[in-house]
Amino acid sequence: MPSVFTQIIARKLPASIFYEDAEVIVIADYCPQTPVHLLIIPKQEYRTFYETPPDVLDMMNRTAKMIAEKLGITGYFKLLIHNGFGQEIDHVHFHFMSNRGAENLKFIES
Repeated sequence: MPSVFTQIIARKLPASIFYEDAEVIVIADYCPQTPVHLLIIPKQEYRTFYETPPDVLDMMNRTAKMIAEKLGITGYFKLLIHNGFGQEIDHVHFHFMSNRGAENLKFIES
């Protein structure tokens, strides 16, 4: 069964989309822990960090840097990744969080 994220990517479930390209989608977390709480999700579904190829993780890192630049918070954010422990959705993703930069959040689709 496809993950919730795969269903969002296929537009079968709604989400607030901050950024999207051919490889990645960045959406607002449905239950934010901080004023800026985005999820960086590769479009190809990998269950865990260890199953994810290094080039995909590199792409996710570049996406995190791009988000920080867009929000003007390059020196003030946190990235979190779960690998089984604490992971609610079996589709690798980064949590991008900050208590700064929310005024620059502009979603391209909701």
